[in-house]
Amino acid sequence: RIFLGVEAKHNKRDQNANQALDRIIQFFPPEQHNQIGMDLSLNLRAIVAQQLVPTPDGKGRKAVIEVLINTPLVADMIRKGEVHKLKELMAKSNEAGMQTFDQALYRLYAEGSITYEDALAHADSANDLRLMIKLGADARGADKLSSTVDKLSIQDD
Repeated sequence: RIFLGVEAKHNKRDQNANQALDRIIQFFPPEQHNQIGMDLSLNLRAIVAQQLVPTPDGKGRKAVIEVLINTPLVADMIRKGEVHKLKELMAKSNEAGMQTFDQALYRLYAEGSITYEDALAHADSANDLRLMIKLGADARGADKLSSTVDKLSIQDD
């Protein structure tokens, strides 16, 4: 994990970007949370989280990378203490260079670099990842789902 250019040791409790950010804030006493949120919103550049997932042949590993970039909207959410909303924003911000673990897992699964079982085992939300896979969503997930839903129609019998 990267925080202001300093590597933070991996901890099972902060596997993804928003959990790592929340953990940083919670490290400080509650009366300092507003100031820490302000400092982070102004100084944070990005959080990159990584997991290593075995390849199907068992001879290697693939890096699954989650990226949170401190855009003005991200900074505003951090300042307001809305860290829990960052995952949804990341999922919708591929154009800005962000991606969630589930999107990265989907991409690796779709290209055959990891197995279905390993993808689900490392997902933040196994249900969301299953849905992405079932719908054949691309890494943007929601955009593909939206365009698929737009093509649906109700027919009378």
